Amino acid sequence: MGFSGSVSGNALLRLFTLSLFLMLQTLASCEVYAQPQVSASIKPLQMIALAITEGVSEPTLIIGAGQDPHHPALKPSERQKLADADLVLWVGPSLETAFTQLLDRNSSAVITAYDLIVEAGLATTDSNDAHIWLSTENSRVIAQALTAKLVELDVLNQEVYEKNLADFFVALDLLDNDIENLLSDLSNNFFAVYHNAFTYYENQFALQHVASFTNNEEVQPGIRKIMEIREILSAFEVSCLLLEPANNADEIRQLTGREMNMVTIDVLGAAYPLTKIAYTDFMRDMSELIMRCIEE
Repeated sequence: MGFSGSVSGNALLRLFTLSLFLMLQTLASCEVYAQPQVSASIKPLQMIALAITEGVSEPTLIIGAGQDPHHPALKPSERQKLADADLVLWVGPSLETAFTQLLDRNSSAVITAYDLIVEAGLATTDSNDAHIWLSTENSRVIAQALTAKLVELDVLNQEVYEKNLADFFVALDLLDNDIENLLSDLSNNFFAVYHNAFTYYENQFALQHVASFTNNEEVQPGIRKIMEIREILSAFEVSCLLLEPANNADEIRQLTGREMNMVTIDVLGAAYPLTKIAYTDFMRDMSELIMRCIEE
C-alpha cells in the first residue's frame, strides 16, 4: 500500500510539474507574440489604422476630440499611450507641432505620413495645408506602409493585415467612384473656404475654391483681405462657403457681405464611431456636404 501511494504521489508531482511548465510556456508564447499596439495622433489616421488592424487589435488615439492638433494639451493618459505604442502614426511637424519634442522621426517605430507621401512621389502642398488624409491616394500609401510595418512586427497575423489592406483598397476604389459621380457636374461651380484646408481633396477630385479667407487657421484675415474676398465672391457669384467647427458662422457671415450657403465640415472626423469603414464613411459624407453646398 505504501509503495502504491508513493508511485501515485510521484505521478501527481510529475503531472503538476508538466502542467506548470506548459502554462509558463503558454504565457511566454503569448508575451512573445503579443500583437503590436498602434497609436495614431489624430482620428482620421486612427480610422485608416483600424481598417488594417481590424480583427487583431484596436489602435489608440493620442489627440482627442476638441483638441487642436497643432498645440494639444496632452493628458498624462495620452502621453502614456504614446509611450506604450509599438508603432506611432502621425502626419508630421506641419500638423502635430508639439510632437516634434516627443517623437524620434527617424525611429522605426514612428510612421510620419507626410514623409510617406513625399517618398511615393505624390503631390504635396506647402506647410499651410497638412490635411493629407483628405486624399484617398495618400490614404492608400499610409495604409500600405502601416501594413508592412505590422507584418514585420507580427508575422503570425500577416494574412489578416494583408487581407484588410486588400479590402481597404477595394473600399477606396468604390469610394473614389462615388465621389467622382457626386462631384462630376460641379467642376465649373464656384465655392469658397474660410480656411484653406481642402487642397488635397480638391486636387484629387478636380475642384478648386476661388477664395480663402486665411491660409493659416491661427491667423485672422485683415480688413484689406476681407475686402478682396468680398469682391471675388461678388464677381463669381459664389454661393457656397466651407467652414470648420472652430469657425463662428454668424461672425463670418458678416465678413462675406452676401447671402451664402455655409456648411461646417469637421476635417478631423471627431464624431465618427471607430469602425472598419469609418474612413470611407467620413470621406463620403464630407463629399455629400460639399456637393449640396455648391449645388444649392
